[in-house]
Amino acid sequence: MSIPRAASFYNAEDNLILKIDDDYDGILIKEIDGIYKFEADISTSEYSQTHGSRYKTSRVPQRNIVITGQIYKNFHYNRQFLYRVFRPDSKGLFRYMEKDEDDRLADYYVESCEIEQDHEVGNYQISLICPDPFFYSANDITVNLASWTSGWVFPHEFLAEGEPMGERTSTMIDEIANLNGVSGIGLEITLTCSGDVLNPYVYLYETGERITIGTLEMPFTLTSTRSVVINTTTGKKSVVLIQNGVESSINEYLDPESEFFQLLAGINTIGYNASGGAEYLNVKVQYKMRYLGV
Repeated sequence: MSIPRAASFYNAEDNLILKIDDDYDGILIKEIDGIYKFEADISTSEYSQTHGSRYKTSRVPQRNIVITGQIYKNFHYNRQFLYRVFRPDSKGLFRYMEKDEDDRLADYYVESCEIEQDHEVGNYQISLICPDPFFYSANDITVNLASWTSGWVFPHEFLAEGEPMGERTSTMIDEIANLNGVSGIGLEITLTCSGDVLNPYVYLYETGERITIGTLEMPFTLTSTRSVVINTTTGKKSVVLIQNGVESSINEYLDPESEFFQLLAGINTIGYNASGGAEYLNVKVQYKMRYLGV
C-alpha cells in the first residue's frame, strides 16, 4: 500500500511527532497499511427451511494501522526516537492531510514496535490499534438554526431610541448533508435564548426522534442567563445546564421519550420548537464528520 503525501504520528505526552513528508535524517517510511480500507463484521442467522441467511446487524471492529520502513543511518539515535514516539503506554494521534481536503484524525495505541538491525541499517514495523475505527474531521462543523447576527458598527451612532443592535436569523428547520461520512455521528447542541423559553426540544425529522427538556409534570424554563448543552455522542450522552459559569447535569428534566439522535448517512433534517417562547430560542449544532477511511 502506498503512503499518503502528508500525514503524521503524534505523541502528545512527550510532544514528539513523526511526519511522513519530512526528512528525519535516516528514517524512511515505506508503507502504511490499514488507513485506506475498512472491514465490517456481519451478523446473520440461517433460515431453517430455505436457502441463505437473514441479515441482522453489522459493526466495524477496531482498526489496525501498520507502518513499515527502514532506518538507513544514525541507527542508534533513530531507533530510540521511534521507541519514544511510539510508546505503548500513551495515546497517539494519526493525522492525515490532503490538499483542499479537511484533515482527518484517528486516536491510536501502540501494539508493537519491531526493529531488526543488519549492520548499520534496520528494518522496522510498527503496529497501531485504533479502538475507535473511524477517522474524524479535525475541525468542528457548526450549523446555526437560530441566532443573532451583530448589528454593531463602530463608530456607532444611535439614530433613534430602541434602534435594534442586531438581526435575528431564524430557521426552525434545516438540512445537514452527511454525504461522505457514516451514520452515528454524535452532535453537540447548544440552546441559548433572548427571552424565556418553556420546555424546548430539538428533533430529527427522518426518524421522528426528539430531545425534550422539560415535561408537564416537571417543566423547565430556559432564561437568558442560562444555556443548555446536549451531547448525543456515544459514550458521552448528557444534558448539562450552564449558569454563571457553573455546569450541572439536568437529566431529571429530560422527557422519558427523548432519544439522543445522531446524524444518519445522507440528508438529515433537524428542527426545534418549544411549548412556549420558541421565537426567543437560539440553537447551535456542532459535530465532527466521521469517515470509514482517509
